[in-house]
Amino acid sequence: MQKMTNERVHCTGQKPRSRQQGAVAVLVALAVIPLVLMLGLVLDIGHLYVAKSELQNAADACALSGARELNDLSAGALDRATSAARTVGNRNRVDLQKDAVDIQDADVTFSEARDGPFARVITPQTRYVRCAPHESNLKSIVLWFMAITGVTDWSLSAEAVARPVGGQSMCAIPIAMCSTAAPGTPNLGFVTGTWYSGRLSAGSATQGNYDWIRFEGEQGGRDLGEILAGAGMCNLGPNRVDAEPGVTTGVAKAWNTRFGLYASPYNDIDLYPPDRTGYAYTPDRTDNKGVTIPGSWPAPPPQNAYADYLPRKNITHDPYNPSALVEKNGKPVNLPGNPAPLAQSLHASKGQDRRMVFVPVIACQQWAPNKKNMAVLDYACAFMTSPIDDPGNDVQLEYRGLMSQGACGTAGFPGDFGPPVPALVK
Repeated sequence: MQKMTNERVHCTGQKPRSRQQGAVAVLVALAVIPLVLMLGLVLDIGHLYVAKSELQNAADACALSGARELNDLSAGALDRATSAARTVGNRNRVDLQKDAVDIQDADVTFSEARDGPFARVITPQTRYVRCAPHESNLKSIVLWFMAITGVTDWSLSAEAVARPVGGQSMCAIPIAMCSTAAPGTPNLGFVTGTWYSGRLSAGSATQGNYDWIRFEGEQGGRDLGEILAGAGMCNLGPNRVDAEPGVTTGVAKAWNTRFGLYASPYNDIDLYPPDRTGYAYTPDRTDNKGVTIPGSWPAPPPQNAYADYLPRKNITHDPYNPSALVEKNGKPVNLPGNPAPLAQSLHASKGQDRRMVFVPVIACQQWAPNKKNMAVLDYACAFMTSPIDDPGNDVQLEYRGLMSQGACGTAGFPGDFGPPVPALVK
């Protein structure tokens, strides 16, 4: 007989261990790989999108700046427009603001038609400038995560096309030049590149003589100073002007801010920005003993200082030289408020185009005894050559062209009435 035992079998209710234990961990591990790749793809695509946007901003700025210089297609226009385009475009940075853009001459091209062909040449019919940063030398963006798939970098370039178009409005300074020319005379008798100075005088004014004026609705020398130190009198169309008597030294202080020379109450560089350069141009002069006092530009007209001004504005940002203005005795002029020249770095960082200005043109014979309600014939684009020490003294303005002939570029919004402003077209 089989021996019986008192041993009992205990049931625990547990199933035997499965041979599939650990399968979930394997599945998770397999899923992590595509998830990481997807995350890396998203981050790298975002990186490329930001870098492309930065490069496009540089292209837009480059094209707009180059187009602003197409208002003057005379000799030197190619170098001038290229310099302006590269200077402004290269102020941008790319790859999360890490790298300089480095636009090259080959990236800036010009055409008579919007869709090209574009080339490194400017003709009398040139209307468009194309800026394509890194088209001649592609910019490689290093990828962060996709390198594990073998894709280590991605090359980028950008393109923008701009041209000058009519502006919505224009801003003028409160000084008028007069013309003795008959109606219909080309350029109203002015000669491009010539310096004009001398005060208006009823019955004896000559071509280019000037005087301080006020626009419709503006009163007093203080208003003139604010207009002159600020943006100018804007939203002007065909209108009339009056003479402004009793102008004080405040107007001279306001004028001088555009050269980076600040004195109270016009000493706020952000409110009254300087030009990109304060370099002054003066002709040779002769003192009361017949001794020649050298200026910064030779005396015989046409002086045409604007050509020299352009590289100083766009490249060197030269500040005002205190010895540029001298008295008859050869000693430096004391400017109102005794301003110190602005640092070269501030002309570069704070500077705007502030010395190429619009001034109303009136008929010299209209400078009547009452000096009221004088019709504006046109607006002249004039270059401010030097600071002034007293609004009662002569100032010098270099004539550059008439607004009606599209000769002068300016800032503002595209429209129909005003002078040319740069606009993106592609």
